[in-house]
Amino acid sequence: MIRASRVEGDRAAPDRDRESYGEMGATVDCADCARAMQLELAYQVTTDGKATVQVRGELDIATADQAYAYLRDVVDNQDGPVTMNLAGLTFCDAAGLGVLARVAGHARRSGHSVKLAAARPSLLRIMRITGMDETFPEVRTAPLTVIAWPRQATASPV
Repeated sequence: MIRASRVEGDRAAPDRDRESYGEMGATVDCADCARAMQLELAYQVTTDGKATVQVRGELDIATADQAYAYLRDVVDNQDGPVTMNLAGLTFCDAAGLGVLARVAGHARRSGHSVKLAAARPSLLRIMRITGMDETFPEVRTAPLTVIAWPRQATASPV
């Protein structure tokens, strides 16, 4: 089952009365923006109660409030764990990282769990630098191993 809704402008919560197949798109338009920023969120619940949120687009200052409200609502309405699949996340700024941290904190305080999956290497790097890998231990990887390349022979002048 996929629960989704479309959100435009400043309305942020998913439609609880509608069960349909589709995506939730948070589109933010402003007069000064050359193009509208877009973030699409959709979640699916398996028969065993695990929810997976598909995140596609840009999680940034323009979409942060809508994303947080949507994700908070998903966490609040699930008995089981929530996994955010970030494979389709193309951009994430500091406000987007803040959303991830706030959702994790909200889940922890309310007795739920949130995990991240399929994050891109650039996002993982920022999460490690900022210490967010403490909040989401599943993004930690073994430290990179330094590979010692053999030295190249150099010819000495004769």
